Amino acid sequence: MLVLGADVGGTSCRVALFDGANELHRGEGPGGSMRAGLGAEVAERLESLAKPLLRRIGIRRADVLVVGAAGAGREAERHELQVALEVRHLAWRTVVTTDAELARAAAFGDSAGVLLIAGTGSIALGRNAAGVQGRVGGLGWRMGDQGSGHWIGQRALEAVGAMQDGLGPATLLTEALCAAAGAPGIAGLVRWSTTATTAAVAALAPAVLATAERGDLVAGQIRQAAVSELMRLAAAAGAGPAPVALTGSLIAPGGALRAAVSSACDAAGIPVHPSLIDACRGAIVLAESVS
Repeated sequence: MLVLGADVGGTSCRVALFDGANELHRGEGPGGSMRAGLGAEVAERLESLAKPLLRRIGIRRADVLVVGAAGAGREAERHELQVALEVRHLAWRTVVTTDAELARAAAFGDSAGVLLIAGTGSIALGRNAAGVQGRVGGLGWRMGDQGSGHWIGQRALEAVGAMQDGLGPATLLTEALCAAAGAPGIAGLVRWSTTATTAAVAALAPAVLATAERGDLVAGQIRQAAVSELMRLAAAAGAGPAPVALTGSLIAPGGALRAAVSSACDAAGIPVHPSLIDACRGAIVLAESVS
């Protein structure tokens, strides 16, 4: 069975073509969460990555297309994206789910396990031994995304603002954020912050965590709070009885927050999936449900 698997995240999009369990080809491009009214735009982006993969093996359609998209947790958005994809005829059958479910399937298949994502945003998706699924988080930066890159960046900006106004302690974050944002001093950082996108604020997180490593007390408190928030999400989704897999730019292998979250899991007795999660491979598992 030829399966196209697409992982659509907030900052990047990956599409892979599989023949059974064997990967044939892969493409990557810019991402962007699925939102109401953006179905055609997301579908067009996926089409531009998927068609060259199909042409390489001389076919026009795969058997199944499985798309895991950030922002597709609501039925209306899933349906909009599915319709937009079906008219592009990339596969005979199309399945649309969330990027979290795609990654969870890649990590654990049908077994019990919790997938914790921390990148631009954050979410935890769990499945217990009885097959019951639970989701915590993923509500976006205004209502959630606890412990995420945006969450860290936002709190660092607030800490710099508090220091500037004499309402908070001194911190090295001022210099770190100005450098990360390319802003000329605090006045430039204030101007930058008024128009910064969600992704741009999230991109401050590595600078915040690097400042924590330098021993800055305020940055260290933000880092510890982020770890605590992510552990709360994982526990609420069933981690503890079930193992946890860590993915997303902050906590995947090599991520700036992975060691701290892994240590917190070890302290809580929660087994951590040891490998890098290739979310696109979750399409192989989910495609079986429609074969």
